[in-house]
Order: sequence, then structure tokens, then C-alpha cells
Amino acid sequence: MHEIMNNLKKYLEWADSLSSLTEQQADAPYQEGRWSPKEILMHMAEWDRFTLEHRLRRLGESEILEDVEWGPFNERAAILAKEYSFDEVIELATQYRQQIIDWLEGVDETEWTKPFNIGEHVLTLEEYFTDFAWHDSHHKKQIESIR
Repeated sequence: MHEIMNNLKKYLEWADSLSSLTEQQADAPYQEGRWSPKEILMHMAEWDRFTLEHRLRRLGESEILEDVEWGPFNERAAILAKEYSFDEVIELATQYRQQIIDWLEGVDETEWTKPFNIGEHVLTLEEYFTDFAWHDSHHKKQIESIR
């Protein structure tokens, strides 16, 4: 749990550090045919928002939490990125992540290992946020490849 929380907090510092990228760097795909750093960060921010609104805040309200089709969700996030400056995307990303951190800091340690369902998948908070850390790392590498 402590390692997970540390990873979530390190994300805040990393996202803030992205302000050193120019708007041109932020809008350029990290590889041909792939997303730009701005689109990637908006994708990450949107998953944080979804996690807050449709998962964490609904734990205990429902036996089965909403699953989502990743492809269309991710495409909407990439399109949404075009409506914001890169600095605004950074701000959204840090706001949503801070809200997740704040929510998790209020959770009793015993809750981290209690199972819950997302669609047909059974997970614990510990497993969910271990996957989150992998997802963060995957996308950080993509963005860092252009620095």
C-alpha cells in the first residue's frame, strides 16, 4: 500500500515536470502514428477521472462496478485533448490524481485487500492500483522518449 501511494504521489511531480515541454513537443506524436504527449496525458487524466467518479466513489454502493470499453474511451480522451492547452491538461492530470490520493488516504488499510467487482473481474484496491502503476509507467516511458 505504501509503495502504491508513493507511486501515485511521484506521478504528481512527474506531471508537473512536463511543463518544460514546448506546446510543439506536447502536440507531436512520440512515434509516427501514435499519440502525442498531450493526448497520452489526457488519456491518463481521463482514466483518473473515471476511476474517481465511477469506481472509487461507488465502492460499496453496488455489487458490480461499471466496466468500460477501453478503445472508444481512449479515443474520446485523445479527442478531448485538442480542446485544451498542454498546461491545462497537466493541471487536469494533477488535480484528478491528487483527488485519488486524497480519497485513498482516507481508506482504512483493511479495505485495500477487500474484493470488489468491475464487470466480471474481481479485484482489490491493491491489485487495481498495482495495475495503475504499470499503466503510469508504460505511458511515462512513451512521453519521456521525446525529452
